[in-house]
Parts: sequence; C-alpha cells; structure tokens
Amino acid sequence: MRFTSSLLFSAMLLAGCASAPSSAPEPGLTLSLIHINDTHSQFDASPASVKDVSGEPLYTYIGGHPRLLTKAQQLRAQAAQEGIPALFLHGGDAFKGSAYFELFEQRINIDVLNRMNIDAMALGNHEFDIGLTKLADFADKVNFPVLAANIDTAAEPLLANSQNLKPYSLFVLDNNQLKPLASVNAAAGRAVVAVFGLALEDMRAIVPDTGAVVFNNEIQSAQRTVDTLTAQGVQHIIALTHLGHQRDLALASAVNGIDAIVGGHSHSLLGDFRHWYLGAQRPYAEIVTNPDGKGQTCIVQAGQFAQAVGQARLKFNPAGQLISCAGQNTLLASTDYFSSALRDKPSRISADKQTQTERYIASLPRTAIVQEDTALRTLLDSQYLPAVQQAYGAVINTTEAEIPHVRLPGSAGSDNHGSVLAGYIADGMLAYVNQNAVQSLIQRPVQLALIGAGNIRAPLLAGEVREGNIRLEVLPFDSPLSVLSISGTDLRALLTDIISQSVVPGAHTGKYPYVAGIRYVAKQTGPDAAELTTLDIRQENGWQAVSDQQHYTLVTTSYLADGNDGWQLLQQLQAKQSDRQDIILRHQQPQLYPVARVEAVQDSSGAQSFSARYRNSDGLPCKTEGVDCKVAAQAFIDYLKANPQLWQQKREPTVTLQR
Repeated sequence: MRFTSSLLFSAMLLAGCASAPSSAPEPGLTLSLIHINDTHSQFDASPASVKDVSGEPLYTYIGGHPRLLTKAQQLRAQAAQEGIPALFLHGGDAFKGSAYFELFEQRINIDVLNRMNIDAMALGNHEFDIGLTKLADFADKVNFPVLAANIDTAAEPLLANSQNLKPYSLFVLDNNQLKPLASVNAAAGRAVVAVFGLALEDMRAIVPDTGAVVFNNEIQSAQRTVDTLTAQGVQHIIALTHLGHQRDLALASAVNGIDAIVGGHSHSLLGDFRHWYLGAQRPYAEIVTNPDGKGQTCIVQAGQFAQAVGQARLKFNPAGQLISCAGQNTLLASTDYFSSALRDKPSRISADKQTQTERYIASLPRTAIVQEDTALRTLLDSQYLPAVQQAYGAVINTTEAEIPHVRLPGSAGSDNHGSVLAGYIADGMLAYVNQNAVQSLIQRPVQLALIGAGNIRAPLLAGEVREGNIRLEVLPFDSPLSVLSISGTDLRALLTDIISQSVVPGAHTGKYPYVAGIRYVAKQTGPDAAELTTLDIRQENGWQAVSDQQHYTLVTTSYLADGNDGWQLLQQLQAKQSDRQDIILRHQQPQLYPVARVEAVQDSSGAQSFSARYRNSDGLPCKTEGVDCKVAAQAFIDYLKANPQLWQQKREPTVTLQR
C-alpha cells in the first residue's frame, strides 16, 4: 500500500497522471472503484441546466437512481471486459431529502438500494434522522454492509447486535472479481482488498438521536484499523468515509497506509462542472502524502442526489504499492431538453433539434447520456409514486423560474449572494413569528431570522408550488422555531465563526448562515478565517449598523438554537439560563415551550451532544398525534400563500461573501 520511492512515480502521482511509464507495466492488482454519496433518497432525476452551444441555459434533468443503476452496471461490465475487478461503494447519507423518504423512510431505501448491487456503504449522519430502530432495520435488511470503524454500539441495545453494521469488509480476488470474504485466513494466498468505514466523530453534536453509540476519533480509529489489517497481511486498503472532503484531506495527511478514500458528507462534485452551472471544485483523484513521507492516498467524492457517479482506477505493483490513481466523476444526463425552466410540453425542444442536442450533450466533458433502468423505473412508478403525488396537496403559489438553492455563496454557479431560496425562507420565518397569533404568545417583536443552508434540502422548480414541495422536499425536517435574544457582539461572533468554518476548502457547508432582517458582508481573510465588514439590521428608517451592546431577538430552528452543526456558540449562551421559546403546532395552532437552558452532555469518548431542558415539560412532543413540529415549513407555506406575487419582486440580498 506504500508507494515506491521512485522519483518518476512520485512525479506521476503528484501530477495526477493516469498513465504508466513507457516500459512494460509490472504485474499487480488494478482495481476500479465505482462510487456515489449523499444520494438523500433522490430516486427521481433532479432538475438541472446546461449551457447550450451559444452559452445560454438549456433546461433538463440529471441523475436519479434508475439512471444511476444503468451507469453502475455499465461501469462494472466495462471493468469486467477489461479483466479488472470493481467495487461499487456508497459514501453515506441515503436517508432524507425527498418526498419518497418522507412517506416511506428506510423501507424504500432498502427496496431500491438492494437492487443496486452495492458492495458497501458508509454510515452517514442522516441515517440517524428517523431513530435508531429504523436505522437498525435498514442496516439489517440491506444486502451490503454498513461500515463505521470508529463507532462502539455495545451500550446501545438497538444496534449492538446488528451483524451488518461493522467496522470493515474484506473482499478476495477470485477470477478477476472481488467477492466478500469472511476472514483473511480464508483468502488462501489470493489478493485481499479491505474497505473500512468512518463516521463523523462529532456525530453527537450534529444528530440529536444517537442513543448510547460512542463515536471515536476518526484519525486514531483509522490508523488502528489500518494497522490491524496490515498485520493480517492485507495490502490494499480503502477508507469509505462520511466526513466531508476537508476531513478526508486531513485524514490522508495524518494516517499511514490508506490507498484511497471514497468520501461523502460535503456533497463535493470533484472536478470542473461549470458547463452544468455546478462550478469547479478540487481535482478528482487528488493525491495526498501520508505522514511517513512515503505512502500516498488518492481521494475521491461524487457530488450529491445520484446526479453523478465517480470511477477511479487504482494500480498496484506486486508488493501492494499504489503506483497510480486516476479517474473522474461523470454527470448522468437525460434526453429531455427544454427552452424554459418550466420544463413543460410547449417548451420542449423540437424534434429536428433533438438529435443535434443529444450529440452536443454527449460531447460535453465528464458527461454521459444514460437511459433509466426500466425495471427500477417501473417499480418506483407503480409502488411509490402514486402515494407521493397524492401527498403534495394544494397549489399555494407559482413561479415562472426555478428558485435555486446552494449552500455556500459562489458555489455551483451562484454569485457571492448564494442561495436565492434561503433568503425567502428566512423572510417567511421572520414574518411568521411577527404575526398576531404568535406575537400574542411570545409577546416580543423579532428583528432577525437565521437559517442554516443544510436545513434546506431542495430548490423550488418552476411552475406550480404545492404544500408538499415545501414539507416533503424543501424543508422536510421536524423543525420547531426557536425565538431567543442575542447581543450584537454575540451575533457578530456567531456569524463570523460559522462563516469561517464554511470557507475552508472542502468543508461541510450545510452550516452556512442565511438571514433576514439583517444583512452582512463577509470577507475571507485566510484559508479558515473570515471577518464581517458589514453587519446591519433593518429599522423603520432603513438599515443601521448592529450595535454591539444592544440585545436583539432572533428566530431560528430549534436544531440550530441547540448549538448543532457548528452553531455551538448558541448553546454556550444558553448553558446556564435561556429566555428561549420554542414553537410547535398543536392541532394547527402555535404552542410555546419555554427553554430553561441548553446542556452539553459528554459521552465516554468526550464527544458532546446538546439538549434543551424545558421549563414545563420533558421535551417536545413531536411524534404525538395532532402535533406538527415542521413549523419552519409551515411558516414558509403561509408566507407563499400570503404573497402570491413573491417571485415577481426582486429580493434585496442580505448575504454577501467575498472570497
């Protein structure tokens, strides 16, 4: 698994070169890694835009699991034809993010993913979203292992006995195919590939319901696992992680002996996809030198929502040393093209342009036109889609153009103001808590709203907007609203801290803050630092600078108010006492739950989780009949109903990030 000391090979790797020296290649294992991550139950294709021949947007759809299945089968078949063994790996977060999931939860993922011929999957943070019982059901019923070498489930009865949730899996080379292996001893001298998983070590600070599961240090667990496998004679080791690209880079520079890291969590579509309005990220198959100065690790990740699939080709010499790694992400294009974001029948391109357009799309770099797998498409349409369509409910608004959402301003083809949709959602939250029905309960005007980019799971497509688009797609989480006070000094510190965490190359950017009632300009001042050059609050006579000494009242989601996802300053401000009021809906009427304080609880590994302690109850009754905790979603629904011409009004940007 270590590289040769040859200067030639080192130069090749640092350049990301795929070719071997001109002399005859040494015999040794060549391995194809096919991979996806952060699919988030996006079983149908996603809306997308691509630049046409003249540079203007052409509207289409990309990805989806039926298309993904076709491409994965093609890549496997191609590898088999070339005599190259292949593994199909999932970097975690199959759960949450679509109407399908809201209705069918883990059950549809079991059904669909079991048809994908996946070899292993990392344990993602969103796999915990619907509770440990349903996570256990998923882990036990999928036909591939769910991997995390840095978790200890011994004290958690719901997961302790899961045979399919394990630290690593072994695969043996048998007739140019990799087959599951019970132990290294059973390999009988044949080549063995190990795939081990890593989950977020700070999972308890991100996910409210992790039970008694202990999440250990990522780097220490990785090195310990690699050393254990190496001691057994395993020469080829792959890390399947759900840490985010930034942490993958850090992992490779801190751990000896990992040949490749197949990642997830940061939704990083590595490579240049500006022709798809998806921006350009760090290179695919980037090489990082290990701390011993000899070994090197190849790092890959494949975006999100089953829109693309990655393939990396790894070559090893007979001693098990990696001598090259190369590949790319391929975006999965369809043959449906429209001149309008409405994507309706009148805007479909004419038949005489279809062939020409298909030829053009197929010629684009890192792009393949892929047909959907017929059997999987039929399954979705017959078994699941009717219930999904029924759940969308009444039309509440319409928009002639797509309302996009990105996490970090400047990413995925956006400008330095970032998400258009997030600003409107923050407006809706602010309007909701200032309406008479809520004000009669909380009895204090609210000046500003904050929401994290990761709270929002989908853009709004052009056309009719239904309640289900909001509750099932855009804001699917149980997100009570929290109203609390904050000083100008702490507000500035909070925003500066979150933005600084988000601008780090490859960082998880779901924490990035979008706002209403205030506006800010942030400037990146270093690789992991940003400062606010402007922070204003809207007053009756216009914008005024936020006063450090003054206290303001804000609304955000209870998830963020507890300090989750890097917003820990909010927890610290409420550690001893809080004036916070959480809002849920009981029989569609707002009801308050006052918070006394927010505790940080430490487990045996030192990891923290955050928990609100309520003054008059043990917790929020979100799973009780008649109770609705999707208050952020309802706030936005009400806002859309009250503002039918919303999209015709240009919103003044409240977020600006200068990088």
